[in-house]
Amino acid sequence: MFRPRRYATMLPALLLGALFSLPALAWAALDPHGLLLAWQRDPTTTMTIDWHVDGSDRNVRVAYRAVAGEEEWSVATGSRQSLPASDRVIHRVELTGLAPDTEYLFKVGGYERERRFRTMPAENISRPVRIAVGGDVRGNEISRRVTRQAMRFDPDFVVWGGDLAYANGDERNVGRWYEFLDVVMREMVTPDGRTVPVVMGIGNHEVRGGYHDRNDHELRRNLPPYVQDDASRLRIAPYYYRLAAFPGQPGYGALDFGDYLSLLLLDTDHSNPIAGEQTRWLRKALADRVGRVTHVLPVYHVGAWPSARHWDGDVHRRVREHWSPLFEQHRIPMVFEQHDHAYKRTWPIRDGRIDPRGVVYMGDGAWGVGVRETGRSHEGVKAWYLDRVASQSHAIMLTLQGNYQSLVVVNEQGRIIDEYPRTGLREGLLPEAERWSLPARAE
Repeated sequence: MFRPRRYATMLPALLLGALFSLPALAWAALDPHGLLLAWQRDPTTTMTIDWHVDGSDRNVRVAYRAVAGEEEWSVATGSRQSLPASDRVIHRVELTGLAPDTEYLFKVGGYERERRFRTMPAENISRPVRIAVGGDVRGNEISRRVTRQAMRFDPDFVVWGGDLAYANGDERNVGRWYEFLDVVMREMVTPDGRTVPVVMGIGNHEVRGGYHDRNDHELRRNLPPYVQDDASRLRIAPYYYRLAAFPGQPGYGALDFGDYLSLLLLDTDHSNPIAGEQTRWLRKALADRVGRVTHVLPVYHVGAWPSARHWDGDVHRRVREHWSPLFEQHRIPMVFEQHDHAYKRTWPIRDGRIDPRGVVYMGDGAWGVGVRETGRSHEGVKAWYLDRVASQSHAIMLTLQGNYQSLVVVNEQGRIIDEYPRTGLREGLLPEAERWSLPARAE
């Protein structure tokens, strides 16, 4: 029997319970569509804040103040630009004149939610610096889980070496960028509530055709032929160049953290050729920094020494021919590669041989994608250069302190699957038990 008075009495309680049981998505109005922290210049005194809103929102302001010692909010303004095939716009504000190694509160636009960020220290000797490194990200549950595990290590920032949203520079795939940006906004937060900046390199899945020389479809659409200029790069990678504050054009660059870290973000044939101007730039960038800067870290997408593909592919070979000799010449201890959807750590390699004076190539791009079988170079032959491989999603947690580099690798379940350096390698020696069984040359 229907009792209207009883249900009338229950209705307010039911409505109140429903209100407080809504999923997090129902509170989206409290946040912009996306939020991304990065840098364009000195990470010790600046922070670039991007947030994504509906086109009608023209409030391009950030309020900010130091967590300790400041009561009054400062306000900075910035720029806005549209996102192709979308009703969203990108608001970008660069905060400058900040204090090094200092936490700040900030609020974007008309949103009242307070967030925090931290500038980088002026000197590495003041405290350890921790960086989460990876690539091949996506915007899915795997990438959320790996991001959460990385955040448990309280990183200063994240570096992704390309293949971000897997949108392929295609306007029909703009929804993949929405998913990717939601992961960044909601998961790139440490357990104590600090929003972590992310530096994003370019990979094949940011580019129409994947590579700068594979864009014949542009010609069929009666567009100008591809040339090495800003307009052509923007045309084949329209989202990457708008969404990534660094490096901007031409798509590779150096981010310098005082005199203790230089991050060299490179482009493996995606919107710039490896050979030519980019290699000339890399040669000068290394010469200007090695010996003056304690840690020089190259990061790029397609690897010189892949873990799940044939090692003699065209792009792999060009990296080895043009960049590896420069890394070896300048005694770069470690570089970071992606692209293969696995985890890898090579033996130290110099002049195509295993050599304790060589370069260790880390990677291999499995932050949020499905993983591949590893360790086979071609036709079942063991890839001689691989010391450690795993078909697991992961984040590489690199720690810099003083002159020392060390890392651990964490998978999506939170288990440590590798650490480096190991006893022996740290002493500049190779384990005798394994030395004899590994071929000496790539050929």
